[in-house]
Amino acid sequence: MSTADRTPQRRTTLVTDGDLPARLLAFLEDRAAAAPAVPSDPAAVDPAVVDPAVVERLRAAHADALPGRLAAIGRAARAGDAAALADGATALAGSSGQLGDPAVARLSGAIARQARRGVVAHALVAELTETAGTVPAPRGGQATSR
Repeated sequence: MSTADRTPQRRTTLVTDGDLPARLLAFLEDRAAAAPAVPSDPAAVDPAVVDPAVVERLRAAHADALPGRLAAIGRAARAGDAAALADGATALAGSSGQLGDPAVARLSGAIARQARRGVVAHALVAELTETAGTVPAPRGGQATSR
């Protein structure tokens, strides 16, 4: 017991065995198998489930926000602020991946992974800026240059 407030203190003991990594992997594989499949091609989504007007508005909002997000990522990289870089790149990776911009999603995801390890990957930031210069158009399906 603590002498200050006379309340019992809990002690947490982590007990592991040699099978813990294998059991954890099996658990995660079971969870992945039970999860619904996500189509890799956004066009493969059942059109009865997705409202095309909503998708168009989301893509337009993504395209409008892209220059600001790229600027924030660039500022964080120049400042060497790995935490801000990870946050900005993670947000961009998520929206790009969901809205059918796989190249930007891949690069921003790689930047975020590096930044979470404390690495500011300037070459990847430059490649992202160049790649994101052509983004999916919000209407008509053609690319637009920024």
